Amino acid sequence: MRELLKRHEELAATRPDDPAVVYACEPHAGVTLTWAGLCERAEQIRATLLAGGARGHRVSALVLNDHPDLIPTLLALWQLDSPPVLLDPQWGERLTASVLAHSTPSFRVDLVPSVTVTPLAGGPLDDVPGDAVFIGYTSGSTGDPKAIVFTHERLYDGTLGNVSASVRLRGARPARLARSMRMSGSGVINLHHTWGAVLGATVVVLPELTVASARGYWARLAEHHIDQTFLVPQLVELVNRFAQDRETTGPGPLCFTGSAPLSPRTQERFQRRFGLPLMNAYGLSETSSAAFFGDLGADGLATNRIGVPERVAARLRDTAGHVVDGPGEGEIELSGAQVFGGYHRNGTATEQTLVDGWLRTGDIARRDEDGVYRLVGRSKDAVMKGSYAIYLTEVEEAAAAHPDVLEVAAVPLRLADSTEDIGCLVRLVDGSGAAAEEILGWLREALGARRAPCRVVLTTEPLPRGGQDKLVRPAVTARWDELPNVPRALHGSWQSAGAER
Repeated sequence: MRELLKRHEELAATRPDDPAVVYACEPHAGVTLTWAGLCERAEQIRATLLAGGARGHRVSALVLNDHPDLIPTLLALWQLDSPPVLLDPQWGERLTASVLAHSTPSFRVDLVPSVTVTPLAGGPLDDVPGDAVFIGYTSGSTGDPKAIVFTHERLYDGTLGNVSASVRLRGARPARLARSMRMSGSGVINLHHTWGAVLGATVVVLPELTVASARGYWARLAEHHIDQTFLVPQLVELVNRFAQDRETTGPGPLCFTGSAPLSPRTQERFQRRFGLPLMNAYGLSETSSAAFFGDLGADGLATNRIGVPERVAARLRDTAGHVVDGPGEGEIELSGAQVFGGYHRNGTATEQTLVDGWLRTGDIARRDEDGVYRLVGRSKDAVMKGSYAIYLTEVEEAAAAHPDVLEVAAVPLRLADSTEDIGCLVRLVDGSGAAAEEILGWLREALGARRAPCRVVLTTEPLPRGGQDKLVRPAVTARWDELPNVPRALHGSWQSAGAER
């Protein structure tokens, strides 16, 4: 029970003066928290929480912030057995209200300008496991909220797989991990701070990667002696486009990517420019941590495949519902100690996702004769265009290969004759003069006319993204449906068709 709390306490006792978290970004640049310092600050915060009206054995809510008190506050809440619902301050009032209404926490904790407690109307912790770490929402919509209760046991077990992959791929335990993304949710915590704690490694919080900060990315990693870094594909693309070349006299860090589909072109450019393997990891919130950690080719660089499962059992199920033996294609299903036990307060979604102890991921993969997996697309993000099943990620990867495309989102459409098709929202790199018809022609050449989208629309606005820079597809669809003179999105057209009947 409470393995992650015990791990921090163990490090505080055995390595009290070693740095646990180093802040190398404003406004906290220069702040270092040792393992003993984390636990000492947690005790202080625990007293502050109790004085402010917090109570043990209650669900809490924590507003995430890149503040030195973040990890100590998590430890304090674990000491109180008050697992927090993680709130992203960039969610907006409507989504935040929906999440709070569904999770019913008893109090809310803010870190800025100081640790403060706001009592709420929630009741006792009666339907949450006793070893809960925190509650993360993959969907906070009022109609179908999907919340995952991360437990110490599952998260610790899954993170052991992360540690195993780090040691196997690097040949030794990484001592310093970089975090270059905004603190937005459970994924950012688990891919950095939880991974770091189980490794016993220092997490260095660097400036958030943007167009402006990407230029000095490799210099910052070298300055802070970084051994491992994790970047979502959108951030990899920023490094590809804007970072200065890496000094190649040293071995360089172990580089992972994941949390969203990785374009082969993006991966190839990264590896060619910087001379480092970029491992294509794969996992879901439902698996507590990553489950696959990529695949190395004979040339020492990473392939686009996600590899073999680290500490979970994996299988494929085809469209006829049969488990695939040997090489083949189908939906990935996962089972193991790190797989979640079901969505919090959503039995319907749990029944649809957990079947006979196997997690239905919704992701389609091909497995080769060596048992190595390659992602193909999302089963629920597929469009039937004629007799072809076209995955949105397939179209997005093809569009991303165009040198003038900065980011792209595909949208499933229903045409006037009730057939399905695909539209693309495309944002170009600054200064590009490419036209929508040019991008469409590129896609027809890359995918073939039958698999290419019917419409490309250019946008100058960044595409909607949530935690870990994943596309927020409902928001993408809503933006598409606001455009004049375009085919309607598939989801919206189904709703209108249902209303007509």
